[in-house]
Amino acid sequence: MIDIYITETLNNGSDYLNLLSQESTNRISAYSSKKSQAQMVTGDLLLKTALKKEGFQNIKVVYTPKLMLEGNPCYISKSHSFNYVMVVIANENIGCDIELIRSVDIKKRVLSDSELDKLNEMENKEVGFMRYWTAKEAYIKYHGGLIKPYKDIEFKIAHQEASIWYGTIDDLYCYQMAFNGYVISTITKSVKHINFNYITKEELIK
Repeated sequence: MIDIYITETLNNGSDYLNLLSQESTNRISAYSSKKSQAQMVTGDLLLKTALKKEGFQNIKVVYTPKLMLEGNPCYISKSHSFNYVMVVIANENIGCDIELIRSVDIKKRVLSDSELDKLNEMENKEVGFMRYWTAKEAYIKYHGGLIKPYKDIEFKIAHQEASIWYGTIDDLYCYQMAFNGYVISTITKSVKHINFNYITKEELIK
């Protein structure tokens, strides 16, 4: 099972630092960018809310290169882009990414020749590129870091069922969906059922 939790980034995120642990407060306060602080505060509150809903409370989050829970009672991944933050919880290793659909100039740096060919055939190239980009970023988070060049992380688009797009990277499955002008991707080892949960600001800060 993949449980996706998503929420809007809080304005004035530093106003909600008191809702987080001292460890989180110290880590987030080290960033001078108010935007980064807001995204990180929102991300930590969303993770706290998601874990509570999943029945995992008072479990320490370990901030290594790969986000983990002490004792690994479940697997987590977190991402943010502009106005949204997402957290994914699964019962096996997981990687996720969210990106605003927009035009970028990095296509030739991150896509293989075959991916570029397929992208050029797509009607909506901005959506198409973000499908490739988020899949590769989720793959990197799955592994806890970049294990091979972006061009060698070959994403193979498969098919669509209802609102979910499917694809593969190596022997891993990628699940994607569109949400309010964003593309969301998750990477897992086996086929999973996906649950989508939108968390309101009121739920986040209560």
